[in-house]
Amino acid sequence: MNLEWKKTFLYLPLIVKNAWRNGRGRLRMLKIVTAAGVTLASLACGWNGAARSDPAALLKADRAFAQATAERRLEGFASFLEEDVTTIRPNSPVLKGKIALVERWSGLLQDPEATITWKPLRAVIAASGDLGFTVGSYEVTKASGRGRKAAGSGKYVTIWRKQPDGAWKVTFDSGVEDTPPAEKAP
Repeated sequence: MNLEWKKTFLYLPLIVKNAWRNGRGRLRMLKIVTAAGVTLASLACGWNGAARSDPAALLKADRAFAQATAERRLEGFASFLEEDVTTIRPNSPVLKGKIALVERWSGLLQDPEATITWKPLRAVIAASGDLGFTVGSYEVTKASGRGRKAAGSGKYVTIWRKQPDGAWKVTFDSGVEDTPPAEKAP
């Protein structure tokens, strides 16, 4: 409970009592009570400040996205995308729409020899509570004759939009690949 709310709540009976005693009439008292009621309602509804959102919820959504992709591959990946999702990649036009992004990822996610894993490192949610982003690192591995071998790694940023049901969905996703280590001379 914030201080303004407490003050208004505590002083409301005194305001009403003084308005009645001073003979200002019922209309004046009605205006004061209405103003106090609107003030209390606005404070109770959070109009006095930005929405407080927990970034842990967004980190949890990103981890669930990674797990769904690991377990259900392309279907799991697609389940976290908004219909109008967008991405940018080097030397390519801006890619818009869930179908286009799923097609872009289908080669990697339908390859039984390849896997992608990622880990969110940071999440931020806008004061409005309906948008946020996660930043993290990813790794792509491929099966080889001697187990799994790293095929690439990098960093990513994903922008999320909160849905009417409270779930978070990806509205933008992009990453940058790490520079591979230089090969050693023979």
